[in-house]
Amino acid sequence: MTATLAPAHARTGSKAARGQLTGTGAMLRLALRRDRIKLTIWLLAITALVPRFYYAAVASVIPTPQAMAEASQMIRVSFMRVLAGPMFGAEITAQRYFLAAYWVEFLLAAALMNILLITRHTRAEEQSGRAELIRAAVVGRQAQLTAALSLALIGNVVLALLTAAAAISIGFPAGSALLFGLSLAAAGLVFAAVTAVAVQVTEQPRGASGLAGAALFAAWLLRGAGAMQAQEGGPLFWLSPIGWSQQTRALGDERWWPLALSALLTGLLLAGAYALAGRRDLGAALVAARPGRASAPSWLSSPFTLALRLQRATIVWWAAAFLAVGVVLGAMTGGMAETDLPIFAGADFGRAWISLMVFTGSLYTGVFVVLAVVRMRAEEVRGRVAPLLAGPTGRTAWLGSSLLVTALAAVLLLAVYGIALGAGAAASTGEAGFVGEVVLACLIRVPEVLVLLAIPAVLLGLAPRAISLAWAVLVYSGFIQILGSYLGVPSWLVNTSVLSHLPWHPLGTFAPVATVVLTVLAAALTTLALYGLRRRDLSAG
Repeated sequence: MTATLAPAHARTGSKAARGQLTGTGAMLRLALRRDRIKLTIWLLAITALVPRFYYAAVASVIPTPQAMAEASQMIRVSFMRVLAGPMFGAEITAQRYFLAAYWVEFLLAAALMNILLITRHTRAEEQSGRAELIRAAVVGRQAQLTAALSLALIGNVVLALLTAAAAISIGFPAGSALLFGLSLAAAGLVFAAVTAVAVQVTEQPRGASGLAGAALFAAWLLRGAGAMQAQEGGPLFWLSPIGWSQQTRALGDERWWPLALSALLTGLLLAGAYALAGRRDLGAALVAARPGRASAPSWLSSPFTLALRLQRATIVWWAAAFLAVGVVLGAMTGGMAETDLPIFAGADFGRAWISLMVFTGSLYTGVFVVLAVVRMRAEEVRGRVAPLLAGPTGRTAWLGSSLLVTALAAVLLLAVYGIALGAGAAASTGEAGFVGEVVLACLIRVPEVLVLLAIPAVLLGLAPRAISLAWAVLVYSGFIQILGSYLGVPSWLVNTSVLSHLPWHPLGTFAPVATVVLTVLAAALTTLALYGLRRRDLSAG
């Protein structure tokens, strides 16, 4: 009797490959159900911003042909191309201005959506222990990762179609609108694949999203550096996936082939992600966690130092990002101050630019403090707070220490950002006094950041399941403050924004009454948060 071994091996390998994906369909349905609200909000928000930004620009920035020409000329200036542009096509239209001014922001939003989605459905599931329970059923080794990537693919396809429809509604030709939508989807899928690799490298969801976020930041920097090199993008532009999407040149000499570069990179990254996922244990990572000490050092004996230890890595990474961004944005001040465009006649545009960037730093610091409190809620849900409070540490000491560390970190971040922004401005203008002026302008905004910290804190104390509302408050405050006047929002409604009560320095003047009111409000909300935590039960899900 004879036997043929080769085909048997082939069949065995094929069965093994199929076994790796067993349960993918069920996992995808579960992911769709869990993300039916979050993903829908992301998709609708990005889509809604297409007409919103377009009509805001038409109403305020380019209301006349002369203003359109001036604004377009401003975008073509090299230092502005770091943040906007390039603009393709010789003829200036409102649609081309919109694309040049806001395309980068839409690409960044699509990438961020995918980073958070993949992290949430892979590494976060492993850390919480849910992935281990699911794997105990008839679920293949690669099913969870495949389901998460399939959800990302569905989300990006829907995003492409929705944004294409929105672009058609503001006057894009159908082909150009589809190219615009696909450029967002292509960038989103690249960073979904980047995150798929990152979640294999580190054991912590924060570490995975941080690595993917660092890759996104590097891509943004390369795109900006390439934009500085040439009007339509220099060599460095082609090293960035964000640059590839923009090099499709929608509304210009349109090219579809750069999307193939995004597809190729996505495929290579996914191959690497699956290879790494097949070589590690569930819950483990390529970079193994270092073993901790057998006993804690004496300086960790207080709740404050423990909170500082838990947040120090996050603080360092945020400070490094603030330092880099501050220097880049500050270095653009000289070019802004020297512009002679009529649209800025009579204005010290250099200081106006710094004022806007100081406000932007305050808004980003708000993101940091909300994230910090949301992580406290995550620690509670994962059951890590209850054992801590079973000892001599009380609830007030735990929450109060964590909030104090976050508040001090926010002050540090604003100071670092102010130093970097001021140093960049001083270097580009030759005015050494910019450093002290900008640092003071940043620190003046501390009270509003404290209120943004106190809002999620009070939700954590009184209504922990509603803590996500803190994000809505932050987004609403930033949106109303930045675009409220352009959209004709009544002043009383603008004043409901947390970020609307302090003047924009260095152009503005100090507002002592608003400073005191915001500080007292932050203290009152924090007190209410501490009271609420003492009165409620801890939760574990």
